[in-house]
Amino acid sequence: DEDMSLDVKGQTMPAYDPRGMKGMAIGYATSNRGACHLRGYTPAAEILGIPEKVDPHDPEGKGELCATFQDMHAISDSFDICKFNAFAEGVEEYVKQYNGMTGRDVSEDDLMKAGERIYNLERYYNNLVGFDGSDDDLPVRFVEGEPKAIPGQGGSEGELVELDELKADYYDVRDWEDGVVPDEKLTELDIDVGPGTGVSRGGAAASGDD
Repeated sequence: DEDMSLDVKGQTMPAYDPRGMKGMAIGYATSNRGACHLRGYTPAAEILGIPEKVDPHDPEGKGELCATFQDMHAISDSFDICKFNAFAEGVEEYVKQYNGMTGRDVSEDDLMKAGERIYNLERYYNNLVGFDGSDDDLPVRFVEGEPKAIPGQGGSEGELVELDELKADYYDVRDWEDGVVPDEKLTELDIDVGPGTGVSRGGAAASGDD
């Protein structure tokens, strides 16, 4: 029974119950490689208060929270920094390290834009093989409104994931159309490889057959 499978995009879910952390819920759903807590580690804010504490059960603002962590981790992963060390630093330290290693003079904004570019490039490749918003999903047992939904227990007592709301917020932050990177976004980020998605803001989903 596919409804019983605890995976996203074919990857088994690790570590955290998405009902108890809505940032992690949208992070699992939108991770480019399937359910992965390391692509956007929102528990840093939702549990540990890094850089500041947010209510893990409140879906509001979790699209921006998730996208920010995803972009930050795209940077730290490019630096090959272990997640156990990554939260002792921030983009300020990353800038100092990068400039010191390369002799360049990039700003914090430059580095964050690089992280955003990496994440969008990954998503663009997924779009080219047919992935869209329908693949940004969660197992039905976690999702509000699903007949087989099971409310959380313990720390997530009574909670379910407001997936449609979270996805709409996240896509708005990313400037994506139903999980697809529009050609305007590719141009904005100077991603000039492949044919583009053929999608404009407000347009239809891309096809892997193009």
